Amino acid sequence: MGSTRRKAGLLGPQVEGYRAWLTQRGYTPGTVRNMLKDLGRVGVWLSCEGLEASQFDQERASAFLAARRASGRRRIPGPRGMTPLLSYLREAGVVVAEQPSVTPLGALLGQYRFWMIHERGLAATTVLRYENTARRFLQEHASVDEVFAPAALTGADINAFLLRECGRVSAGSAKGRVAELRSILRFLYLQASRRCRSRQPCLRSVGGAWPPCRRPP
Repeated sequence: MGSTRRKAGLLGPQVEGYRAWLTQRGYTPGTVRNMLKDLGRVGVWLSCEGLEASQFDQERASAFLAARRASGRRRIPGPRGMTPLLSYLREAGVVVAEQPSVTPLGALLGQYRFWMIHERGLAATTVLRYENTARRFLQEHASVDEVFAPAALTGADINAFLLRECGRVSAGSAKGRVAELRSILRFLYLQASRRCRSRQPCLRSVGGAWPPCRRPP
């Protein structure tokens, strides 16, 4: 055991933990041995590169594999071969877990979810249903980089979406779709209202999807 730790360089302290982690997930003894060798090679490579164990991430995993290929090594794990090691190191707190990037559309849906929960007090099942409908609607009209522009929204867009949704569900569910769509439109109206001071520009900023003298019910 001690020899294995010494050969693992900077990741030597993680050998037994990684062994147990792999065993718990059903890896065979032979596979575990090979993956521990990969851990050791990564640890030695980090030492040679003057890096700390905490600096090992997806980008450096790719650099490690590239270095192995450049050196003419015969056994080189594929890109996915580093996934278990990275997952274990993140769970063990050796490296910081990557924060998922939030797209503009994802951020908007998060704000909508918060509004439904904290301002409208809707039940969790209702929030989930409303959010799913909102996601489908917003994705249809978002740009390639998932930016949604309310000003580009038209009444025809709303009607077309509602007709498609209602055409594939029962009459009872269709009523629910109307309520779900009304909810996201109301939220977009309120978002626009909060971004400007005068009422008329706010209403018109939602693309004329409803009359300028009224807000969505």
